[in-house]
Amino acid sequence: MKNVIYKIRNITNNHFYVGSTKDSWKRFWYHRRDLNKGVHTCIPLQRAWDKYGEDFFKFEIVEKVSSSEELYPAEQRWLDKHHGTDYCYNLSNQADTPTRNISEELRQRLSEATKEQWKHSDPRTGKKHSSETRALISQNLKKAHKEGRGIYKGYAQSEEHKNKISEALKGNQCAKGYKRTDAEREAIRQRTLGNQNWLGKHHTEESKAKMSKRVIELTTNTEFPSLTAVLEFYGFKMPTLRRALKSGKPISKGEHKGLHFQYLTN
Repeated sequence: MKNVIYKIRNITNNHFYVGSTKDSWKRFWYHRRDLNKGVHTCIPLQRAWDKYGEDFFKFEIVEKVSSSEELYPAEQRWLDKHHGTDYCYNLSNQADTPTRNISEELRQRLSEATKEQWKHSDPRTGKKHSSETRALISQNLKKAHKEGRGIYKGYAQSEEHKNKISEALKGNQCAKGYKRTDAEREAIRQRTLGNQNWLGKHHTEESKAKMSKRVIELTTNTEFPSLTAVLEFYGFKMPTLRRALKSGKPISKGEHKGLHFQYLTN
């Protein structure tokens, strides 16, 4: 179930541990795992579990809330009511920080338990390979490399492996070092000419005049046949002119402040 308050209740005496969770199945699984390993952070609950056994504890949903934001306040209400009694296993009276009020002795015990758990979490932790094992690993890596089953740092590729790579890349025009044949280059040239029939050609003065956009400077009422003519006359850069034309406002700063340009439509 989602977003619930739960109890881990000792059915022999009705003592319990209370908690909150977004996912009861997952949370109960972690509780059982830690309790069965003997590393649960709640020492009173762990002692009772060790004494009575798993079969004498029941995991119960005691309240359901509508969202995860309501979990801590709901759990806090349960702690305010039951913490400090003989039947409540919880160490802390704070729902958001379960170890806030524990003693320094208990804090140390929890730290040692955590270290012990991590010590066994990875079978390789703290271990070093023997010289025989290192030699065997090295031998296996070299063998794998020689057979072309991998490229490992520090090993040069065998000639056989390099030839395999070379054969696999032949015919791939994107591969480094590939040279196109005359027929391929001619085909590319024809495709380019077909899509861009202006490639390699120069516009006539008449064509340039037709394509040029005429511009007027409004403060002096000066007309220019093209953008290039404006640039040559005033000596500034194209981005400055294009910004002025696009904004429709006078240039606001610099040497040419106040100039106001506009496209002529006829």
